[in-house]
Amino acid sequence: MSYARVLLLLCAAAAGVHYWHHHESAVHFAPVVAAADDYGFVGLPPAQGQNADTVYVVAAVNCPHAAAQRADRLAEELRDEGIPVIRTDHVRFLAAGLDESTANRLNAIMTGPLPIVFVHGRAKSAATLDDVESEFRSSDGRDL
Repeated sequence: MSYARVLLLLCAAAAGVHYWHHHESAVHFAPVVAAADDYGFVGLPPAQGQNADTVYVVAAVNCPHAAAQRADRLAEELRDEGIPVIRTDHVRFLAAGLDESTANRLNAIMTGPLPIVFVHGRAKSAATLDDVESEFRSSDGRDL
């Protein structure tokens, strides 16, 4: 088999894997997008130990990676705006009793890009300051 054919087969295989992965991600993420509110936040089961009146910004703490630095800046900007915020590197949920739809939403958010932000029982991955402020000011936790 010639070098060109091997290269062509490898490219075709890589394209197939890329398409399959992208398709699977889109299928997995579509219900999350459909369940999102105006600011892109989706309802999740209550996280253990979270105060409903506090915003939680989740990403690695004391980390030089860009996502962690974005989370640090976001938490600082929220504090500057007078919004109660906790910057953390973990969140826990009880798995018992989760239906498939809720489990899929939880998985999609928790495996999405950082930071992950929780506001009044809703969460969003890669949330911006505007997203969080809008969600915080528009919701009061009544739908928890």
